[in-house]
Amino acid sequence: MKVLVLTSYTPHNVYLVNRLTSKKEIVAKVTENRPLLSSNRQKMEVRKKMIQKYGLIRTLNKLFYNKYKTVYVNSRSADTVKNLLFPGSREIKYTLDVPSIETANINDKKCIDFVSAYNPDIIAVCGTGVIKPEVFRLSRYGTINIHCGITPEYRSADPILWALYNNEPDKVGVTVHFVDEGIDTGDIIYQKAVGVTKDDNLDALYCKCIKTGAELMIKAIDDIERGEVKTFRKDAVPGRAYYHMDLGIWQYMNFLRRFKRLKKSL
Repeated sequence: MKVLVLTSYTPHNVYLVNRLTSKKEIVAKVTENRPLLSSNRQKMEVRKKMIQKYGLIRTLNKLFYNKYKTVYVNSRSADTVKNLLFPGSREIKYTLDVPSIETANINDKKCIDFVSAYNPDIIAVCGTGVIKPEVFRLSRYGTINIHCGITPEYRSADPILWALYNNEPDKVGVTVHFVDEGIDTGDIIYQKAVGVTKDDNLDALYCKCIKTGAELMIKAIDDIERGEVKTFRKDAVPGRAYYHMDLGIWQYMNFLRRFKRLKKSL
């Protein structure tokens, strides 16, 4: 069973790919690497558009949040993720070299041509943008995705944050599903809540979801390989696709207060 992986380079996704390559035959990998803003001119253009869209006060609120994250949050977050996913002296790197390319857009012709050349049985998706049919239909038995959220209740962006914000810790979890033309709307293969404890922070919860999801994805590939895959839908459950949580510094502090109250209630 030839598996081709579509991913992006983050510690979480490196962990996922390593778990897959330790258990399954990964024939190739495509890494989506969207270009970052590189020049001051580009950054100023983005800020001008933000002011036009949000106004000056709301834009400053967002910029203060970004600065706060850079100075106070990101380094601690990186340490937490490293310790949970790559403990001790383990490096954050791929453990197995497979034929690979990088692309700025997972749906571009470069990706389509590369995937087509390997004629994969399964495409496994670990952290890319929305995949179009021209790509996800290139696999013989389908394309499966890992989504760190419980679908259909928490589809699309920031599912862990939204579940916590909505005071639904039982909806913090992971779903492995087939990819279709919607956003996280495909038939569900496996789904599991990971549980929220008083000791958890956001990074720990995300790592829980990634670890659980990796094992569920391996099980899903095994099921497909044996011809025993079973899927289900939750059509009677109201679903919703969330946008990225629109945080400024005040909204972030409010979210932390809500999260703290939630953990005290557990």
